[in-house]
Amino acid sequence: MTEQRDGSMSVATGPDAAGEARQEILRAISPASLPDPELHRRIVGWMQAAAPNTVRAIRSDLRIVEAYQRIRNCPTLPLTPHALYLLVDEQSRAGKRKASLNRLIASLVRLHALAGFPNCVDDNVRWKLKELARIDKRTVKQAFGLRLKGDTLDVVADVPKPLSVMRLLDSIPDDPRGLRDCALISMAYDAGLRRSELVRIQVEHIERLTNGDASLFIPRSKTDQAGDGARAWLSARSIKHVDAWLGRAAIEAGYVFRSLSYRVASTGHLADGAVSKILQQRVAHLLEQLKNDGELSDDELAKAAVRVSSHSLRVGCDQDLFAAGVDIGAIMQGLRWSSPKQPLAYARHLAPATSKLAATMRLAT
Repeated sequence: MTEQRDGSMSVATGPDAAGEARQEILRAISPASLPDPELHRRIVGWMQAAAPNTVRAIRSDLRIVEAYQRIRNCPTLPLTPHALYLLVDEQSRAGKRKASLNRLIASLVRLHALAGFPNCVDDNVRWKLKELARIDKRTVKQAFGLRLKGDTLDVVADVPKPLSVMRLLDSIPDDPRGLRDCALISMAYDAGLRRSELVRIQVEHIERLTNGDASLFIPRSKTDQAGDGARAWLSARSIKHVDAWLGRAAIEAGYVFRSLSYRVASTGHLADGAVSKILQQRVAHLLEQLKNDGELSDDELAKAAVRVSSHSLRVGCDQDLFAAGVDIGAIMQGLRWSSPKQPLAYARHLAPATSKLAATMRLAT
């Protein structure tokens, strides 16, 4: 992974990366130099069917197990239920959260099933997880929600607050990098795009509508690994920013968001990891302006600076839709959620103020 001038990261992808992942998993399951051909076919078949994020998660978890087993002078896999129990206990004492431990166990269950090993989870492991769930009272940290007009109840009528998408866009200069970043931020908010979806947008995916809006075709996403595709709405504001960027960069086809550095990633588009860095830099600049103007408290500034990530625009879009009273089913469809759990979690702090009960009582008082 190498850093480029505009903050993007060139990440190893393609056949080489897939081959490294396959060999790493095969070495853990079958240390022999020549693994069983059938096992090799199973691993290859599974990796071709699995989402890239799933493979990355399993590799990360596998390295934790490898380090643990190396100290005990044992092969990485298989893991006995007793060894897994001790590993979970060790990881929990080291401060690992419930979600991380659940993912670790899910990865090991998958690897043991692929290799035909006995199940590594027994009742003691399950009881240990329940014990940890009961005693671990830490709240799950979530990305800061960067909303269109900030923390408001009425996204249509309210005036934009200092920390908002609209104020952020106004703070960015109109040089080439600024034009690109405005288009990126505006589109990411409108369509609630994940960074993997955002960087792969092509000019051909944007269908202009007669009223100035646009329909965005998303060919593949985290919840659409089969590639059936989905469509999202883009505002006239986003199209204005996109046209300004495309015109300045002389882009007529292909990827919309590209590196401005002479070192361009082999994919041809901005790297996934660049999105967070771009947003964090732009928000940091806005926060500095707001601090100098005395528009935000030090506490508000500190919270925003720490928690902003590429997911902040998706979270902010979710929160604005929730505050506007949009049905959870429509939010799930529009932002491509496969479960209501996460969108509801992102908006849970808005629930009391945006409920029908709150609206009724406001009229009565």
